[in-house]
Amino acid sequence: MKLLWQVTVHHTWNAVLLPVVYLTAQVWILCAAIAAAASAGPQNCPSVCSCSNQFSKVVCTRRGLSEVPQGIPSNTRYLNLMENNIQMIQADTFRHLHHLEVLQLGRNSIRQIEVGAFNGLASLNTLELFDNWLTVIPSGAFEYLSKLRELWLRNNPIESIPSYAFNRVPSLMRLDLGELKKLEYISEGAFEGLFNLKYLNLGMCNIKDMPNLTPLVGLEELEMSGNHFPEIRPGSFHGLSSLKKLWVMNSQVSLIERNAFDGLASLVELNLAHNNLSSLPHDLFTPLRYLVELHLHHNPWNCDCDILWLAWWLREYIPTNSTCCGRCHAPMHMRGRYLVEVDQASFQCSAPFIMDAPRDLNISEGRMAELKCRTPPMSSVKWLLPNGTVLSHASRHPRISVLNDGTLNFSHVLLSDTGIYTCMVTNVAGNSNASAYLNVSRAELNTSNYSFFTTVTVETTEISPEDTTRKYKPVPTTSTGYQPAYTTSTTVLIQTTRVPKQVAVPATDTTDKMQTSLDEVMKTTKIIIGCFVAVTLLAAAMLIVFYKLRKRHQQRSTVTAARTVEIIQVDEDIPAAASAAATAAPSGVSAKQRTGQTGISILDSPEVHMSTITRRGSSALQLGSGCLWYWTTTCSCASVVSRPKWGSWWWGCSNKAAINAN
Repeated sequence: MKLLWQVTVHHTWNAVLLPVVYLTAQVWILCAAIAAAASAGPQNCPSVCSCSNQFSKVVCTRRGLSEVPQGIPSNTRYLNLMENNIQMIQADTFRHLHHLEVLQLGRNSIRQIEVGAFNGLASLNTLELFDNWLTVIPSGAFEYLSKLRELWLRNNPIESIPSYAFNRVPSLMRLDLGELKKLEYISEGAFEGLFNLKYLNLGMCNIKDMPNLTPLVGLEELEMSGNHFPEIRPGSFHGLSSLKKLWVMNSQVSLIERNAFDGLASLVELNLAHNNLSSLPHDLFTPLRYLVELHLHHNPWNCDCDILWLAWWLREYIPTNSTCCGRCHAPMHMRGRYLVEVDQASFQCSAPFIMDAPRDLNISEGRMAELKCRTPPMSSVKWLLPNGTVLSHASRHPRISVLNDGTLNFSHVLLSDTGIYTCMVTNVAGNSNASAYLNVSRAELNTSNYSFFTTVTVETTEISPEDTTRKYKPVPTTSTGYQPAYTTSTTVLIQTTRVPKQVAVPATDTTDKMQTSLDEVMKTTKIIIGCFVAVTLLAAAMLIVFYKLRKRHQQRSTVTAARTVEIIQVDEDIPAAASAAATAAPSGVSAKQRTGQTGISILDSPEVHMSTITRRGSSALQLGSGCLWYWTTTCSCASVVSRPKWGSWWWGCSNKAAINAN
């Protein structure tokens, strides 16, 4: 019956609730539509602005505005507020412009942009803030601009660019930071998070050194013109493997070091015009396999032997633009001639020389090693490995690399690295080679790291004076890069070879020092081990003591828990034979009776049995096994208690019976 009633009630409620819920939902939908229509209101254009394209484009330029006008239509996609006197952008100023894509705030007097100033601009694509008075990057205001692609901050008195300045807008593809004339500091992590950036303008920022651009892995265009860094060093463009266009005009560059452009494998256009360059290192442009547009004009080029390689390279790779690369500034008889017109007949050039030749090296396996090969800065350096591989600074090898100064570096040597290594130095006049033998032995504990030999192999090839008028013809290069060869009728070969000879190096001092160092290490190790053992033993002792204390505590807890207290109600009418029973107790047992006083009767016999208790209106506690403790105002009682089963208790009941009488 109950189940039938529940089913009936449930069906009744469902029949009533379903229409109610449906009607309520319809009312809410209608109210929401009315509220939305009321909040939107009529789409009116602000009186100080002009609107077009059904209010999607709002232009408020040159209106003398000191703040953003109210009443901008909510469907606006393009908002132009340039050339006004706006000084601050407050939080939530554009919160209702959810469809805005382009916001132009350039050429105002903006000094402050509050955090949350651009809240609600979820569709914003372009933000222009150039030609204002911002002194810091308003990083906090860029929050939630998830679709921002272009940011223009050019010509603001910004003094520094801190780390993670733009990490809130990883979607950025174009960033204009040009003309920051008061810029003094760019943090190493200033551009962290800009993985999608394609264009960066840092021109005319008074930069004296190339900033860290490694995080910009997708950068394709870089503008660095109008700065003041006199040198471009190797590693300046590290990580910019996607860079296609590089402009470094009018930056007072006077020196570009060897291997400075290594890693720019995708570069198509390079502009170095209007600088102070007089020469370039040999094969500087060899890694730039896709370079098709080069600008070197308006530089004071010194047309000597160091410039010959550039003239030949220009004729081969950029033959259609003879005016791209400027004219000779010196010497006087060459002034005014285009670089592509310079030929070898005008100079007496000599082959390069090696200032610090590599030396044979004996080293243990697993150590770091270096083979030096210092050469003039305008020559190129390559290394020939024992297996026939040719390495340059631009080459990639897991353990071996060519440093900027020509040194061959091993992060750690293997037994298989044993062999002859040849340093090959090249300029327009010839080649110079120097070889060294690397001997890698198995690691031993007491051997010194390095043992040097005195063998030096130097091979020099020069062009004879009689053949200076012969025309140079480049030979197809290998995959490692461009390397010229020379066609001459007479070649002078100077070769000095010394057979490698291992020389025993006195090792007394070294051995003593190593032995002393080893003794100190062993002593320190023993001290550390002793301290560890002592601490371990102390911890073990503490654990044992703790275990014993815990076990004793558990035993006491068990004993205490075994004690039970029971309230026994003594019958009001007990036979009056208590006194007789007391007199009939065994010999040696006496009972003390006190009336109106507090007293204790001790039954000394260990085997006392209770026969009767004469009490009226009293209560008794039964403690343990048979021991009674009871109280009253007046009493005449006798207690017979059997021997407890356990040793003692707090109330002093140990093979004795205690009766507390009041």
